[in-house]
Amino acid sequence: MLLRKLAIATTLAVGVPTVALAAEPAAAVETVAVKAPAQSQSDAAGYAQREKQDQKAANFQGGDLLVVGISGGAILVLLFLLLILA
Repeated sequence: MLLRKLAIATTLAVGVPTVALAAEPAAAVETVAVKAPAQSQSDAAGYAQREKQDQKAANFQGGDLLVVGISGGAILVLLFLLLILA
């Protein structure tokens, strides 16, 4: 049993660093030129038209209260956990 453990320890001591230091194969790199799609004027015109139709869109503030509420709740939960675990 002792001989088996010694053989395994020797194999790991010699083999693992050799494998770890082995050279990695070179990675193949391929570059391809891709033309970016041009932004169509119809999208921008459509957005401008919808913004003119709905005047409330300029004053929209989404998520402010929700973010503050969740952040404050998370801080309270963390403080509560710290008090219990301390």
